[in-house]
Amino acid sequence: MPIKKPPGIESDAFKSAKWDELTHGRSFSQSDAPTLGLLCQWYKIVDQAQTELDDFGNQTAYTNDMGDLKAFPQISTLKTASAEIRQLNKQLGICDTHEEADDGKRATATVLSVVSGNRAKRQSRTA
Repeated sequence: MPIKKPPGIESDAFKSAKWDELTHGRSFSQSDAPTLGLLCQWYKIVDQAQTELDDFGNQTAYTNDMGDLKAFPQISTLKTASAEIRQLNKQLGICDTHEEADDGKRATATVLSVVSGNRAKRQSRTA
């Protein structure tokens, strides 16, 4: 049985879509709902900060009234949100790396496997 989407998530189109994306194909308990809701909120913060940065064009900094060059606050927001998302994903058991996501399908070469492979190729050429 899928977990119930909180009203605050249900009423926001972005967070609701993110909730559906995060819960699709995964099993969570109802006690995970607050953590999932917080994760959706951080994703919305990322989306908003990226939109604001895009509106600035190619600039990543501004000059304040004192003439100091300052990074846009959205950059710090993105850094914080990224850390929070990673932590919440870890807490919920959501894989957020490509290496883990491919379920070990990537072959790892060892010296022995390379030598054995080369030996087999040489033997097949001479036969």
